[in-house]
Amino acid sequence: MHYTFTQKCKKIFTIALPSGANSLLDTLNLLVSWYFVSQISTHHIVALGVSLNYIMILFAITTIFFVGTSAQVARFYGARDFKAMNEIVGTSTISVLLISVPVVIVFFAFIESYFEWMGKGVSTQAHELGAQYLSITLLYIPALLLKTIFIAALSGIGDTKCIMYIKTFTTTLNVILNIILINGLELGSFELGGFGIIGAALSSLIVMFVEASLLFWFIVFNNTKLNIFWVFKLGFFKQMLNIGIPAGIERFLTIFSLILTQKFVSSYGLDTIAGFQIGSKVESFILMPGFGFQVAAMVLVGQSLGRGQIKLAYGFIKTLLLIASCVMGILGLVICVFAMELASIFSNQSSVLQNSFYYILAVGLSQIPLIWIFCLDGALRGGGATKLSLLLNVCSIWFLRITPMYLCVYFEQNVIFLFLIIFLETYLRACFFACMFKYRIWEKFITRF
Repeated sequence: MHYTFTQKCKKIFTIALPSGANSLLDTLNLLVSWYFVSQISTHHIVALGVSLNYIMILFAITTIFFVGTSAQVARFYGARDFKAMNEIVGTSTISVLLISVPVVIVFFAFIESYFEWMGKGVSTQAHELGAQYLSITLLYIPALLLKTIFIAALSGIGDTKCIMYIKTFTTTLNVILNIILINGLELGSFELGGFGIIGAALSSLIVMFVEASLLFWFIVFNNTKLNIFWVFKLGFFKQMLNIGIPAGIERFLTIFSLILTQKFVSSYGLDTIAGFQIGSKVESFILMPGFGFQVAAMVLVGQSLGRGQIKLAYGFIKTLLLIASCVMGILGLVICVFAMELASIFSNQSSVLQNSFYYILAVGLSQIPLIWIFCLDGALRGGGATKLSLLLNVCSIWFLRITPMYLCVYFEQNVIFLFLIIFLETYLRACFFACMFKYRIWEKFITRF
């Protein structure tokens, strides 16, 4: 099968645009909460930011199921084996239902230990607020795991539009709930007091269960080739773990490195960590197209390999890198130019804004190598080569980013050096990924079903 450049672009954007929109809506959900909570106090900003990093550890678990499920679904969809595809979805769904309650218990058990470990940058008030937020938000874990499976299945067949439509509805619901539950509501004689950061947690909990329910309804009752066969096939479960666990370990170590980075930054004081968190939120807003391109790479490479056409996979990868570099390069420059204006949405303190500016500059000027990492990492996942992805990401992040950062903090260097390290490591890691494809090393790691 041969595709022209135009046809490749069409297939890429058919998947990437809705996927990017989904990620954008996810970020909007966070930014809405951030905006309203940030108006209360700096303590609330830190509490929400630190709490969200704790929740991010969950994504190491969701990554196992997402990558393991979507890679298999894409491969069997490409091979037109729909029975096996739906049995995979059923196996994954049953699996997450079995582990969800134990996961909730474990995460609740370590809330206090996590805040104590974060150190002096997190004040006592921020600690208390964050613990309150997590005590409610963590209850959505079963819905989060189910949602992950449903999104993985739909992404695997390239149906990202359905996810986008549902996400649009739930994002609108989240905005309304945030306004009401965080700030309160007055309608004539009726008055509902705002719950502050607790309101943000309640909104997240409600929206997560609504979204999971809508995705389930669409898969089960919509007339498509995708469905849930309620069977548990040990072979599919083992294959999911074989593909997903390396990706999950990679995600955990990457997330833990982000938490460590926040811990390093927190040693410079409250204003510095607040500025860093605001800068991170600004960056996350433009990363959404990048996540869309990553999903497109994973799906198209997986489907191409399912058809036995590795040359087609290379063609999609090259086209993706070209398009994504143009898009993300422009977006990176935009946030650099308007860094102060974007950061000022969340704070008006000069010291906080200055730290946000330095961080945004570092990440804005490294968006092109970052999108190369995203796309090539997605291609590795689509091919089931998650062990190679684990090796590249973990070695680069921990040896070229975390270790130099630790030395900077230990020797009390300026926080700007931490942001410079982030900038340089991103370029080096992109080079490592590029070499794996240029010299076709990644082909040795492709999983054969």
